[in-house]
Amino acid sequence: MTESPLVASAEAVRMAAEARTRLRRTTQQRRTTSALVTARREELAGLERQLQVQAADVERLERLSTTKIWATLRGNASERLAAEQAEVDAAQFAVAGAEARLASALADDERVSREHDALLSADDDYGAALDAYEVALHTSGGRDAAELKSIAQEVGEAQARQREISEALEAREITSTALDTAIAKLGSAGGWSTYDTFFGGGLVADVMKHSNIDAATQAFGAVNRALERLAVELTDIGVSSLDGVSISDTLAIFDVFFDNILSDWMVRERIAQARTNADDLRERLDRLGVELGDDARRTSTRIAALMRRREEILTG
Repeated sequence: MTESPLVASAEAVRMAAEARTRLRRTTQQRRTTSALVTARREELAGLERQLQVQAADVERLERLSTTKIWATLRGNASERLAAEQAEVDAAQFAVAGAEARLASALADDERVSREHDALLSADDDYGAALDAYEVALHTSGGRDAAELKSIAQEVGEAQARQREISEALEAREITSTALDTAIAKLGSAGGWSTYDTFFGGGLVADVMKHSNIDAATQAFGAVNRALERLAVELTDIGVSSLDGVSISDTLAIFDVFFDNILSDWMVRERIAQARTNADDLRERLDRLGVELGDDARRTSTRIAALMRRREEILTG
């Protein structure tokens, strides 16, 4: 059976409405990703300046200078140089992390920009679809044509939202998986820290503690990359379950290169605080999953109701 011009025009309006809604959303997302890229560039520039300062300090101690002479006379030249070099290592590590965060932000910005640019004609396409529908409407003269037009628009907008919710749910799942990994790594770091604190530790325990802290730090970095992606996907959906979650490199928990200078008790306290932050994020992600799931079900129910009414009109 050949589809009537009115039905075909209504379908064109639906598709155009969906594309227009996607354009609105990607416009909002581009603001989010662009702001994140700017923040990451500024962060990297600041850390690179710190690295230059630390490297200059090491250079001053390495060459013959009044600073080195004074340190030698005090008998702590090697200790000072080792401490300064450790600070350089920490600064280099921080710069590498900032470079990775900037690359991630740039990738998200490029992805959203591509989608946005592909939809630039959506407003014009929507206007053209409405014009064509108006022609078909006048031709058919059906009393239900106006309602079909309204249904087509609502369905298009609802389907666009349904797609947005699906993408947000996927991003939430990725974040949740990353958090599970980070919590597991954190547990290993906590176990070795406890052993090092209460049972004397030793070289092997110290190495294992540092290794697990490094792994946990990297795992929390992955959590934050996932959180940034999730924040982009939540743009313009109107979901607030993650309000108040701070996105940083490692949730401001670890000082990887200097935890050996700190007391073992302080390291254990930092790990405990990290676990508290992680548990709080887990609860927020769980609430977000429920909220998005409820929204998805409501949207699906609305689409189904609209499509049933459309069928009643077309078969009546």
